Amino acid sequence: MLQQSMKAIAIASLVAVFLLMTGVASAQTTKVPVLVDYYANNYNGSYVDGTLRITNFGSTGGGPAPNGNLCAMIYVFDTAEELQECCGCVLTPDGLRTLSVASDLTYNPNNNETLYTGEIKIITAPPNSGGGCDPSFGGPGGTVTVGGALAAWGTHVQCDGEGYSVTETAAQAESASSADVNRITKFLCGSIVQNSTGRGICTCGTGE
Repeated sequence: MLQQSMKAIAIASLVAVFLLMTGVASAQTTKVPVLVDYYANNYNGSYVDGTLRITNFGSTGGGPAPNGNLCAMIYVFDTAEELQECCGCVLTPDGLRTLSVASDLTYNPNNNETLYTGEIKIITAPPNSGGGCDPSFGGPGGTVTVGGALAAWGTHVQCDGEGYSVTETAAQAESASSADVNRITKFLCGSIVQNSTGRGICTCGTGE
């Protein structure tokens, strides 16, 4: 009887460890959809600007039903991988928003240094309870809630050694871990949003 009890305890312990490890693995591998683009040759002296265009094409989770307004949570990084600007822009169903790289996305960097080249990340989220788009999701104490689908395209300033030209590509659909998303949104962007100087906040261009 004692041996059977010991065996049962051992099995139960192994099951508990397995479930715990499975839960940890699941938490670590949770992925969040992110659109990724870049900017380059910014403020090039020829006044050739890049643009970012984002549309809410009116479907959620791949379904056909209109999803209402969505937020494009935008995060602009420099070449040192530091978050320099963030903002949240509302998009209505089938709306198109156009943002200037020079005037909207890189004009107000957090470190007050000129941004020539870097990365842009976009996370799609529903508006908050007040109808706005908070890219920090309430800061360190907030909850990151994502959902819906946006599409984005960027024009990029290319330099061939003799002059500047513009190309356009669709933003790449990637995924990030929930831990990295929390770091970017609640903590890095959160510190920018809470900064009373107003530095590091990008603007949403034109359209809706």
